[in-house]
Amino acid sequence: MKSLHEELPVVLVHLLAGCDAGLWQQVFYGIEEEGIPFLLQPTESGDVVTAAYDAAQRSPLLVGMACTRNDIVVHFKNLRPEAPLFRLSQPLQQKTDVLRSLGNNAARLVKGLPFKSL
Repeated sequence: MKSLHEELPVVLVHLLAGCDAGLWQQVFYGIEEEGIPFLLQPTESGDVVTAAYDAAQRSPLLVGMACTRNDIVVHFKNLRPEAPLFRLSQPLQQKTDVLRSLGNNAARLVKGLPFKSL
């Protein structure tokens, strides 16, 4: 039997231990703006890049994300595990539009549209 995130067409977002999803809320708003659903899933501690790659492998949309308190990563299933597409650090030091554009870009990867600049 498949798990819920393997059946639903969502961008899977792994929340690693210590991740405050509220810090990354603008990223999630960016995904929503593009009309792509996502699912936040608490995950055990680990490397944020590895967790994002795992999320991409599990997502039916082939795009996965992972976040810690200080980093967020966007990964695509067809990339090398150690080479994520995007990575942002220090959410409190980022402008709102940069955070939102990262979310837009995760959704645009699903839709096959050009990325916004970060």
